[in-house]
Amino acid sequence: MSDAELDLGNGSGTGTLTGITSFLQAGGSAGKILSASMIGLVVSPFVAFADVIKAIGTFFAEPFSSAGEAVGALLTGLFQAPGDLLDAGADISEQALRVALGETFAGILAFPVTVGLVMLGLYLIVLYLREDETGNVLPGVPVDVPTSIFGTTEEDTIEE
Repeated sequence: MSDAELDLGNGSGTGTLTGITSFLQAGGSAGKILSASMIGLVVSPFVAFADVIKAIGTFFAEPFSSAGEAVGALLTGLFQAPGDLLDAGADISEQALRVALGETFAGILAFPVTVGLVMLGLYLIVLYLREDETGNVLPGVPVDVPTSIFGTTEEDTIEE
């Protein structure tokens, strides 16, 4: 019995022929090649059918897999990114407080100062988005100057 191994290369025609030739030159039997070819012919439709079934399963499962990855990325973005922002802000606040107040209070006040700055920023954004009624003189000042003084008439506006 020979210890020659049948290596068909990368599956291309040239690789297959080179592998068969090498096998036969190393003392392999032609009967083994013929029986392997016959078994391959019988088994290949079943392998192809299994590959088709796997492809169909992958086709239907991939959107759910991708959706799971997208939800994971969304949750990471919603929770980890603000946490990283607070961490970086606390580091910067600590360095600034170290210069102003010294080592003792810098570490204690760094995180509360950062959270306060973030909350102040959010409050300013909410104030901007509230759309309070303001006058026509200055933004934020509820004073209207009547335009009829200047000889123009105001058009009636529909109140919502």
